[in-house]
Amino acid sequence: MSDLLDDVTAAAGLTVFGAAAVAGGIGTRALPGLPDWSPDYDVMPRVTALRAELRALGLDRVVLADGDAAAPTARAAEAITRTLGVPLTVLSGTDPHGVATAVADRLQRTVVVLTSTSPTSTSLATDSHRRAYLQAFEDHGIQDVDRRFVFVAVPGSPLATIALEMGAQLFLAQPGALSAHSLVPAGLAGADIGDLVEQAFALAEPPRRRSAPAGFALPATGFTPALPAPTGTGFAPALSTPTGFIPAPSAPIGEALPAEQFERPAAALGAALAAAVAAGRDKLALAPDGSGIVGLGEWIADLLTTAGSRAVPVVLETPSSWGHEGPDVLSVTVGGALVSGVMPGGGIAPDLAVNGPLGAQLLAWEQALTVAGLIDPAAPTGTGGSSSPEGVLRVLDTGLPPQAPAFVDGAVEVHGAVTATTLIGALDEFARAVPPGATLAVHAHLDRTADAAALAVRTGLAGRVNRAVTFAWGGAPVQPATGVGGAGGTPAATTIQITGAVPEDLRVPGRPYTFGDLQAAEAADDRQALLDRGVPLLRLHLTDRNSGIDQLLAALGG
Repeated sequence: MSDLLDDVTAAAGLTVFGAAAVAGGIGTRALPGLPDWSPDYDVMPRVTALRAELRALGLDRVVLADGDAAAPTARAAEAITRTLGVPLTVLSGTDPHGVATAVADRLQRTVVVLTSTSPTSTSLATDSHRRAYLQAFEDHGIQDVDRRFVFVAVPGSPLATIALEMGAQLFLAQPGALSAHSLVPAGLAGADIGDLVEQAFALAEPPRRRSAPAGFALPATGFTPALPAPTGTGFAPALSTPTGFIPAPSAPIGEALPAEQFERPAAALGAALAAAVAAGRDKLALAPDGSGIVGLGEWIADLLTTAGSRAVPVVLETPSSWGHEGPDVLSVTVGGALVSGVMPGGGIAPDLAVNGPLGAQLLAWEQALTVAGLIDPAAPTGTGGSSSPEGVLRVLDTGLPPQAPAFVDGAVEVHGAVTATTLIGALDEFARAVPPGATLAVHAHLDRTADAAALAVRTGLAGRVNRAVTFAWGGAPVQPATGVGGAGGTPAATTIQITGAVPEDLRVPGRPYTFGDLQAAEAADDRQALLDRGVPLLRLHLTDRNSGIDQLLAALGG
């Protein structure tokens, strides 16, 4: 722990511990400069005025319809509202029970925020969420539907066109953690988005003096990290200019950047992340340290996952959860500002600890991952995870082919090439076949709220196999990242897909399919995409969701 306290980069209340030790001694190539950032000043007063108008009408329940799985902005909004204790309902995925529950809850008081980061299309999930709410408002005699929807979209996108046709409130913006895509739903729900932007703006200003976190002293000198030479793809992205991000000129290869660049926490963090991944520590174990910030790890993971980054995010429940150690693991804790005498790391000695206000965290991580070459915020985003709208529609048109399970154990059907005849036997056989350096990914096409207990499957598996284990809900990319992969060119991720029976379905208004059909088609298209890439796949279908999850956790020792 004393090493972390001796290795500090701090500014504007944000502190990065451990960056010099992680970044030092690997290569000599300089990173690009930090992207410049400036807030969209028009968003804050518009959101404040709109929130007041909606509250005056009695519309005080905000639903963020998160159908755009290829963009992490919903996770940013969720991190903001969870951290600040503000109620925001996030409707994720196409599970019929989840959709029906969200739509039925306090409908008379509901305003729906629909977002899309794609300039060319709208995801099937987003379209289905909009149709479900339109039908529900009509069924309950609610006439002012133009007030009930708020749209956040890329200029010229199909979702922007729909908003204009409806006469609804429309915010036009490029994606980003502190763009309208996250600030609008969070602000309408009651979050102080102005405070968040101020925290980020303070961090974005050129450093004037170095300041230590409360209770700690800074070293006499800063550090200028030795940075890794590019290895493979994804090191120094060519950045275009989305709203709010203006790439700063990078130093010529082999030349040092200005010293003040490395007094910035985001630059220090980016240098450490780039060096770690270049050295083969491509599993980023992200854990909250318990000091007040909630959901940040999930957002960071979405940033990396949707970018197809070679860094694999592993979101841990606590700093000491299974998965925080290993030769290919970089352990990172995140949290709020530390008070005097409180050690970073949440009880362990991580490789990196990042502490400070949430607005500064959001900007710093987006900048750090960009300069490290692990994401490109200017790259166009798609409209879903591994499943494509075309592939899902093809499955819906042709129907699901019958598939007999390898065997059935209680409430769990096991599908896949395994020789075992019991659930725990199949899990152990499959997990232990994951090669060194590869990842075991769990992907659950279930209800993110009602079936939340399934999250514990990650911990159970991670305790039984010495490999990184990740977890994602249906609609997100199946393979958590490209990763470095196993030896001999083996796939970087092996996948366990969990699906569940649908006892009560819900029709998508105006479409010839149900939400259950859509969810099953998404899962089927994901499976085909994985198999086409040669990814080993084990599917567990729960014939009864509650019993099946309990059975899974019991088998794993949970």
